[in-house]
Amino acid sequence: MPGCRLLVVNHAVDMGGAERVLLGLLARLDREKFDPGLAVPHRGPLAERAESLGVRVHLGFPSSRLLQVRRKSLGRDRLAAAAYPWDMTWTVLGLRRLIIREGYELVLTNSAKADVYGSLAGWLARRPVVWRFHDIPDRATFSRLNLFLLRTSASFFASRILAISEAVREALADLGVPRDKIKVVYNGVEPQGEAKARRREKREEWGIPEDAFLVGMVGRLVEWKGPDVFLRAAALLSEAHPKARFVLVGDVIYGEREYLAKLKGLCASLGLEKKTLFTGFVDDPLAAMAALDCLVHASVEPEPFGMVLVEAMSLGLPVVAAGAGGVPEIVEDKLTGLLVPPGDFRALATALEWMISHPRERKEMGMRGKRRVSERFDLGFVCREMEAELLSALARGKGKRDG
Repeated sequence: MPGCRLLVVNHAVDMGGAERVLLGLLARLDREKFDPGLAVPHRGPLAERAESLGVRVHLGFPSSRLLQVRRKSLGRDRLAAAAYPWDMTWTVLGLRRLIIREGYELVLTNSAKADVYGSLAGWLARRPVVWRFHDIPDRATFSRLNLFLLRTSASFFASRILAISEAVREALADLGVPRDKIKVVYNGVEPQGEAKARRREKREEWGIPEDAFLVGMVGRLVEWKGPDVFLRAAALLSEAHPKARFVLVGDVIYGEREYLAKLKGLCASLGLEKKTLFTGFVDDPLAAMAALDCLVHASVEPEPFGMVLVEAMSLGLPVVAAGAGGVPEIVEDKLTGLLVPPGDFRALATALEWMISHPRERKEMGMRGKRRVSERFDLGFVCREMEAELLSALARGKGKRDG
């Protein structure tokens, strides 16, 4: 008997944390229970990897202009903002037709933009819609209009919201979304084995000596992630430990090349040019992490979850992280890592100084972190929990239609 036809809706096609998590779910999804498809705007790494997993891919959702919508605005110019109602209507009605034509029984949205147009399309098609919500919605990061659209869509058109952390759930509840509609389901990672071989291979590729203390950030180079905070902390650490080396693994988002130039200029002005590597995009972030002695998370805004922290801890790495948002739900301060105030590069440097000066304790932190990931953030367990929530939403949706 074929499984439930599940349509996953995601507005991004490049690989970010939410997309890596989504691919993990698609890879682990029980195909006797679910027959998945994916709706994205155009071809890209996400679509290609989903197809390699046997997932049907539908292109054209949302419209190209709707992709210009930002958290703080409806687009980069007045034309995009003026065309928003038309673009939203076209996308919603087109997605509704796809759902009905392809016989999809359940919709799972995986990004903030997709939450809005995906839940409207599902509601019009009389299909239950489940959100996988990855953001902390507040005035610091979303415009008043976009917060209104999220609150309205969540309250009236979504059947269930699966928040990635307690911090995300509380932010949604504060926004006015009914609390009983929200459940926390953490992100998960595959168990990781021995990382020594990957460490040696990656260090050889980068030209990093085996005995050098290597600290790194892994993820997109965007301002709110705090790469400048990391570089300023690195400069302070380098004064006391001149053999320490630093790496930023990841690239800027499309159209932000000037920000990369700004970061490299800061790096040079701090005297770190010969001690710091900018790798650009890497296909396997875990292999890059395996080369590190310590991972840094330096976000200046509250992080909804911190997938990179779970991935690093799965390798047995100790972490230093900005202790806001969902991060304290992952990192136990002084047990699996060290928490510092967001944006405080001096506190970050002090924490890194402790890490480099306490090798035995650092290793013990890493081992405790690895155990914590296996106990709380195992991908297999998370996928079974997701499947249960999706099937429950499907059953409730069928009950409402039959009733």
